[in-house]
This record gives sequence, structure tokens and C-alpha cells, in this order.
Amino acid sequence: MENLNNQSNLEPSNGDAQPTAATINHIYLMPDNSLDQYNSWTEKITSLVHTASDQIRLKPIVDLLITAISPERIFIISYKGLPQHRINSYTEILVTLDDDEDVDEDLYLDFVKLAFSKHPDILVSLGGASEVRGYLQFGSPYHCSHFRNQFQVYSRKRSAITEMDQDQLDKLKAEADARFLAIFSKAQQLFSVADGLLKEENPDLGAFMLYQTLHLLYQSVINTFKGPIPETFSVAEYQKKAEEYLPIMARNNRLTHLLDRLEQACSLQGQHNYQNGKVSMELLSTDISILMNVCETAIKCKLSQFDSPSATFETKI
Repeated sequence: MENLNNQSNLEPSNGDAQPTAATINHIYLMPDNSLDQYNSWTEKITSLVHTASDQIRLKPIVDLLITAISPERIFIISYKGLPQHRINSYTEILVTLDDDEDVDEDLYLDFVKLAFSKHPDILVSLGGASEVRGYLQFGSPYHCSHFRNQFQVYSRKRSAITEMDQDQLDKLKAEADARFLAIFSKAQQLFSVADGLLKEENPDLGAFMLYQTLHLLYQSVINTFKGPIPETFSVAEYQKKAEEYLPIMARNNRLTHLLDRLEQACSLQGQHNYQNGKVSMELLSTDISILMNVCETAIKCKLSQFDSPSATFETKI
């Protein structure tokens, strides 16, 4: 709902600026005992107008979503890129739709695809408000780390998101981290075996091990935020689901097509074409190693979203 920008949205860049009347109309929180939070949110939405950075583009985009979709809430999380892996910064915009309205999500999705076709660094995700609330109450790691008051920039409701207390969030973060490492460590072990087989010029078994490594890598991402999913899913289905939870995996075109390239390389093995495909297998092994490093780094920063606002990094991966 992935996934990297130069400056996080956690720290308003112009907190002293006075919000305009139009800006205040975008937020309807009761300024009673939540006055500090109310002021924080008004400052954040105002900063989108005054910030001298790429985020200045986000204010009209938020206005467009409000006008066209009339959402219940909007959340923005910006992430910095990994230029060493040719991954640019990007921003996730999470939109919850009012369940009381006749919502045609497919129609909205078509609108979003068209409206943001020229903004590949902005990823917009839509979800029903009651569904999001249900996942928050259930303790879904993905929803509890993304749909947080600190990331909210627009609300049509007079109430804040009901979050778990920080102790509960810390426990959920630890559980999600353990779930990631449980499978990711197996992927690392398989990759080590695959790398050894390729160095020994055993391409058939080496290619198979790389394929299983990639399969486990996708599983590790899904398991972090959702838990186990049916084993009947194809590897391509695992990839699609993993990229929904960790969009950075799809930010480098070469890494995005890694599965297709690996399946093509595997089909050549056993046909005495290894010498012709040797360089290809070496590149595939290198790219899988890069993707594993990207995932490990990005998961750590995603999990930092469980932390209290004062402890969260100013920039994210």
C-alpha cells in the first residue's frame, strides 16, 4: 500500500505556519482532549502546501482524492529510495472508503490507475473503512503498522483511529519480526546451497534451489504481515501478494521480472545449454541476493512504523 521518499511525513516541515481555512476544512477532529493531535494533523496537511520538496505535489493529489472519492480517511507514508539498487523514492497513500455509501471499488480503482498513471512514485490503495477497523481490532500487523494516527492527513470523522496501546504494538512488532525471520532464515540457507551448486557447475539443482529460495522469500514477506496462506498458491501468486505488502520489491524492473527470468532459465537446464546460460544464472543469483537484501532492509523499516511517533525514523526505506 509499499512503497520511498526523502523526508518522512512524521515531522511537519513548517510547523509554525498557520493553516488556511481550506486546509482546516480537510480535518474534522474534535479539538478537546486531543488538541495536540489535532494541531499535529493540521500542521501536517498544511506542510504539504508549504514544503519546498517533492511533497508539494501531494496536496493537490489529496484534494483530488477527496473531491472524486469522498473518502473517510487518508493516510500518507513516504519512503526514501535505495539508489544503489536503482530504486527511487516513493509514497504510499492509503484511502479508506465510507461503508455507508454505495462504493464501487473497481470503478474507483480504474479512476486511481488513470489519475496516477503519470505518478509512478505514488501508490494509492483503497479499502473499506469497516474492513480496516476490523483488521485493526483483530491485530493485523499490516493494518496496525500502516493505519495509524501519525500518518493520517485527512479525516471526515470526528474521531481518531482507535489504536492498540504501545505495549501491545511492541508485542505485535516482535511477533511480526519473528515470523519474518523464521522463513527468511530458511531462504538464506537455501540461497547459500544454491550458490554453492552453481559454483560447482551443477546448474540443474542450483536453479531449482534458487527457485525455492525466491518462493521462500515471498512467503517470508507475506508471513510477516498476514500469516500463512494456502500452499496451493503458485509462486507468481505469492509474488503478487508479497509486493502488495512490500511494494519496494516491485520498484526495480529487473527485480520485478526476476521470477519470469528464473523460470525461463530453469527451462533451459537439462538441455545441455548451461554454458550458454551460465552468465544468465550468475546474474539471476546476484539479483536474488540483492532482492533478499532489499527485503530484509525494508522489513525492518516497515516494522519501525509500530514504534511511537517520537521513536520513528524521520526517513524510511
